[in-house]
Amino acid sequence: MRIDRQRTIVAHPAGRLLISLVAGFATSSPAFAYYFQGYYAPQVLISPMRDDMMYTPVGMGVVTSKAGFRIHPVTGKGDFHSGVDLGAHLNDRVYELLDGVVTRVGWRGALGVAVEVYHPYPNVRSICGHLNAYSVLPGQWVTRGRVIGYAGSTGRSTGVHVHYTVIKEDTNEYIEPMKYLSTVPKYVQALKTARVRAAISAKRQQMEHIDAKATDSEKEDLPEVKKPPKSPPPPSVEPE
Repeated sequence: MRIDRQRTIVAHPAGRLLISLVAGFATSSPAFAYYFQGYYAPQVLISPMRDDMMYTPVGMGVVTSKAGFRIHPVTGKGDFHSGVDLGAHLNDRVYELLDGVVTRVGWRGALGVAVEVYHPYPNVRSICGHLNAYSVLPGQWVTRGRVIGYAGSTGRSTGVHVHYTVIKEDTNEYIEPMKYLSTVPKYVQALKTARVRAAISAKRQQMEHIDAKATDSEKEDLPEVKKPPKSPPPPSVEPE
């Protein structure tokens, strides 16, 4: 049985609560998660973060599956995992860790509902997937600590968690997410300098106009990796 995916834009707080409850039922089962398309929650929430501390998009975060080649928990086959999976509860807040501009939101193939942000410094893209909802739209400038969405189990997922991918913009190559996260505090400090702020301003002016609407795709639209593993990939430990 196929369930048509629908996006609901909710402006009233009571409506958001109702949709949140419905979303909870929709994402409680992996089968339903494949078809639930999430919703837009237009809330501006910002949490203060210490500049010198390492965070993940879900706070301190617990890694449930590393980036790289692995045995996929749904297909049971070896494949490349483009990011790291972080344990979360349904509708946990998902935070932006570094200033940037939202370039894409919406359904993104196996990643489900995802938010992509381009960070002019250090010239990378970060993607949070399997969300239950998103609270930003393309074209918006987001700062460190901004809530960009809420954790879910949309897309090809066995349970609630957040998938986090980082891609180097100029080479279109993947960056190991945890290594990147450990470096973010240094980037935060650099963003305070006049030189870096001027460079970011120049890059923002060069960027093409971004259409402020969600974009749905049946594909993940991510760089391909065909390098085979040197040894049998480890199994995933995504939440059941």
